[in-house]
Amino acid sequence: MVRILSAVTILLASALSVQAAATCQCLFPDSSHCCVISSARGPAEDCTSACLNARRGDDDTPCNAGGKWSSVSAWNAQWRAGCAAQ
Repeated sequence: MVRILSAVTILLASALSVQAAATCQCLFPDSSHCCVISSARGPAEDCTSACLNARRGDDDTPCNAGGKWSSVSAWNAQWRAGCAAQ
């Protein structure tokens, strides 16, 4: 029972802390997913400028969509490819 409660507590704390971050899903020109950027700046993050020169982290593929982005939930962002550090 203690293990289950510990796991639930950790998951809840993680979910609440992730909500404080902004998640921007940068897109390819055809509007398909390129990569996700997470920022601790929260709602103050400008996703257009964050995605302007974005590159996918695992294979360094440039998104090349001129800052095109869409919103993505923190839950879904964790399963998507991350952007390379700029």
